[in-house]
Amino acid sequence: MVAQEGRFEVGVPLEEVSDFLKKLWPWEFGKHVEVSDGALVFRDRLPFERALVYLLARRGRLPRADAEILAASLRLHEVSLLADAFLYRLWLCKSEGGNCRRIVDAFARIAKTYRGVLP
Repeated sequence: MVAQEGRFEVGVPLEEVSDFLKKLWPWEFGKHVEVSDGALVFRDRLPFERALVYLLARRGRLPRADAEILAASLRLHEVSLLADAFLYRLWLCKSEGGNCRRIVDAFARIAKTYRGVLP
């Protein structure tokens, strides 16, 4: 994934994330999100944040359907807060040269817990 915040390598196949975005927000493709050089390139923050929540949910071992529900049903401010907090903590970790896997795993657990309380 490529966004203004930088390039992110994720453990979920590109096609899966692309299919998720096309399925729920088909109007975003081509205008705000495109596939280029084997990566999703985001021109807008909202689709990036939704994809990030989806990826965290998948990292938390949620099935695709549950990850889609989570990313689609959170309110915009909830998605923003979760994405901003994650990106900030990840930036701090990387700037200190720490092991950032713990940060990713913690936010994956948050996403999984969040899904558990949604209808």
